[in-house]
Amino acid sequence: RQQNCLKCHSVDKKKEGPTFKETAAKYKGKSEAEQRLITHITSGEKAKFADGHEEEHKIIKASAADTKNLIQWILAQ
Repeated sequence: RQQNCLKCHSVDKKKEGPTFKETAAKYKGKSEAEQRLITHITSGEKAKFADGHEEEHKIIKASAADTKNLIQWILAQ
């Protein structure tokens, strides 16, 4: 909530971005999941949308511990 992730994502209801449950399912069992998502939310890399357009993902500005905690929470959904 502090980073405004819920503007585009939710736990289980479709919004502009994927749900956290969809993200967790996509990365389930993948050893690189945590680092991949940390890179995605801290680098501003492009996010792809259902209609085909791309936008830079908002850069999350939080401590490394808070960022890791957020990613672990998402992957636990």
